[in-house]
Amino acid sequence: MGQLDAARTVARFDDPGFIRTEMDGLSDAQVWWKNISFDKTTGRGSYLMKMAPGTRSNPHTHTGTEEFFVLEEDLTDHDGFSYRSGDFVSLAAGSSHFSRTKTGCLLVVTHHGATKAIDESEL
Repeated sequence: MGQLDAARTVARFDDPGFIRTEMDGLSDAQVWWKNISFDKTTGRGSYLMKMAPGTRSNPHTHTGTEEFFVLEEDLTDHDGFSYRSGDFVSLAAGSSHFSRTKTGCLLVVTHHGATKAIDESEL
């Protein structure tokens, strides 16, 4: 054990410590996240996300690239494009969307810039 031990972070979906995320205007949304390296000030970094069946996210615009890997189940963007287990997705800076899941899903998410909340009518 040495220098690498102090520099290493390991997170698993079966670990405790996930925090329920409050979704403005979506009080029934059941979304949990576990921070790995995400910095709220810069909007950069990664986290694990769990979304319960029937859950959706808030509409938002990306100021930097957002990337996510779908580990389990399904996720569909507001435009009807569906992702499934094994998909790695990269959304460019300036893109806007919200997503929903029918069966629930597990995601690994990385942001390369902040997100800005928008109204659904802006999509």
